[in-house]
Amino acid sequence: MAAIFHPILLHEAPGVEIKGVDAEVVQAADWSSLLKPGMGHLVLNLNGHGVILGRQARLGIVPGTVSLLRTSADEMIHASRLAGDGRHRFVILSANQAWLMANFGDASVAMHPVFREPSLPSASNAAYLRSMTLAERDLCESLLQPPVPRALRPAWFRGKMLECFSLFGSAPKDSNPSTDPLRQRIDAATLWLRENFRDDLDLLAVAKHVGCAPHYLSRLFKQHSGKTLSQKLREIRIDRAATLLRDGSSNVTEAAFEVGYNSLSHFTKAFVAEKGVRPSDWRAG
Repeated sequence: MAAIFHPILLHEAPGVEIKGVDAEVVQAADWSSLLKPGMGHLVLNLNGHGVILGRQARLGIVPGTVSLLRTSADEMIHASRLAGDGRHRFVILSANQAWLMANFGDASVAMHPVFREPSLPSASNAAYLRSMTLAERDLCESLLQPPVPRALRPAWFRGKMLECFSLFGSAPKDSNPSTDPLRQRIDAATLWLRENFRDDLDLLAVAKHVGCAPHYLSRLFKQHSGKTLSQKLREIRIDRAATLLRDGSSNVTEAAFEVGYNSLSHFTKAFVAEKGVRPSDWRAG
């Protein structure tokens, strides 16, 4: 029998809800119940593979993608997560047609047909999948680990609903995504940091990975991202530690070691620099 996900309800209001999943998958897992009938869905997938099968929708979910999906009120969706991928991390933002019309109105003509059309006559406008940029992945990460106090989260998530449906739910552009080699190197370096965040920064290894000289990469990264490679690595580490502390799965010492810090004083200093509070205060918040 397939495992069943128990998602975190991040936000719920009339006509909308945001759910997050961050879980290990050791066997096939059913997440059909997370895709309610009669709603439009954004599935922001950071890690793990899955499939969605509906009356018209047929999607293969892969890491680093956003899926657009709309289900009719009487439609039963089958969605499963594949075993053997380790940790599955994704966010589902759902909104009914009334909410979409109330918030976008005439501007809905600029949205993707998945959300714009009142019916589902064909598979071409029932579902859609595309890759996320690194900036969009960062947005997804922020949904899983909100950067605001708990009391402000309802307002923050309301804004994120509008932002995400405007960003991810817009009609596809005619032109292909940018193939700027400089941008590709920045993205490749950032992905390297995300995949090796527990290790100390090895500038030579990163530069070799992206195919340019170390000093050039350092200058390029700072110029285009506004942060040094070290600052970006610190951000990635502290964001991960903040999630571990907030969900109660680790204490301060465990979180520090988990994200690559061997010194609690250095970890605390880095945490304060990123979050503005000590890790112990963040955990208690």
